[in-house]
Amino acid sequence: MRLGFSRILFFLIISFSTVPDLHAQIFQRPKLGAGMSLVMGTGEQAVGIGIDARLAWVVNPDLSIGTSANFINYILKGRDDAAYFFHPTVTAIVTLNAANVRSPYLIFGLGANLVLGGDANAAESGPSINAGMGWVFSLQATSLYVELIPSLIVVRSAVEMQLPVRFGVIL
Repeated sequence: MRLGFSRILFFLIISFSTVPDLHAQIFQRPKLGAGMSLVMGTGEQAVGIGIDARLAWVVNPDLSIGTSANFINYILKGRDDAAYFFHPTVTAIVTLNAANVRSPYLIFGLGANLVLGGDANAAESGPSINAGMGWVFSLQATSLYVELIPSLIVVRSAVEMQLPVRFGVIL
């Protein structure tokens, strides 16, 4: 039994037109978070500042899956000794009390710490494991967030720890 392309197309059009909210439920718009961070670490680069961005897709009221990109600049030693890193991660975000105006959440993820340039060498790059906690403060049209996410970074000959404190807005 062979279904033609026109029959499949007709079935899809009828299905989506009879259930108008189906498309909205399946393809929800991801939430965008943008902010800044202060990073303290145990490696050669001790203190840095960064710019953060995250896209999070809501799975249910308690769970979101996200991807983030953090650009970290270790510039406090001066321009000649500055180092620049890119830290992409994939995270799971578990909201503990979604009904509250100030909701705590747990965040777990895997990522990488990649050297972009400056006074850092490739030996400082490596995979990372992240686990921490954050708080989201609901406003009328948007939300603010603060999070503390310790990261273990496996570099070539050691394991380094970073402690970023992030804050920003969720659009």
